[in-house]
Amino acid sequence: MTKQAHQLDETREQITERGLMLFDNINRMPIFEKPYTSPYIVISINHRGWMKANFDMKLVELRPHDLAMVPPGHILYAKESSEDYLASLLVISPHFIEKLSHNNHLFTINPLEYQYNSTFHLSDEQYEGMLGNFRILNCISQLNHPDRDELLANQMEIGTRLMEIYLHEKGIVSTQVYNSPQQLLNRFLNAIVKHFRESKEVQYYANLLCLSPKYFGTIIKESTGTSASDWISHYVIIQAKSLLRHNKDLNIQQISYQLGFPDPAAFTRYFKANAGLSPKEYRAQQ
Repeated sequence: MTKQAHQLDETREQITERGLMLFDNINRMPIFEKPYTSPYIVISINHRGWMKANFDMKLVELRPHDLAMVPPGHILYAKESSEDYLASLLVISPHFIEKLSHNNHLFTINPLEYQYNSTFHLSDEQYEGMLGNFRILNCISQLNHPDRDELLANQMEIGTRLMEIYLHEKGIVSTQVYNSPQQLLNRFLNAIVKHFRESKEVQYYANLLCLSPKYFGTIIKESTGTSASDWISHYVIIQAKSLLRHNKDLNIQQISYQLGFPDPAAFTRYFKANAGLSPKEYRAQQ
């Protein structure tokens, strides 16, 4: 039986052209047989039923009125769902976000960036508010009008502000200054996704964020209980394990180069130091 492509794969050109799209009546998540690394910002709202998935190798279970955010470059592995599962997905192109941010200096997307807590439950009022905002965004995105992008930026500003308020009410993020520990962590984790192949050193990311390595490392450690180097290795090892487990057609050398290592020996040393066994040993256990 030929497996049907998921809507996110079937509509790549439309998403790129419009910048964002709303998918209603989603009753399956991409892709049950293997992990899915989305090139988009994907925000889902569950209407009914449940879905179990691994998000960056961490098990999550989504129930009615749960909201989940999956940023670009992070791994979603949908495992199973109930027969009555139904959700809406708002899919946003990161390039479109950059365009809006460039054209409107007031536009920010902090709440849409990577959050350590990627899922949370919406109250009835929050659920209606977010869903209504999704649908307004979708209507504006279909306009053929010179003010379309400005209208989208304004509406997305409203939506991200709503989400920020909801996250704050849940105790998940601070609504204070941009350089708060939570916002610094978000910026750091997004930088890892973009640059982990180029460098796995703390100093590299401290320089990107215009901070001294010592101060940067202290803030990350004190605010999260995890060192900056461990956050980096955590993401790299997640990517490595996913490739080793689900891409058996790739050999160790190919995986090492895909992850930005200079050679298989360097990859093996790094993997063993952070995972406790070699890549070959890990693959043999799967």
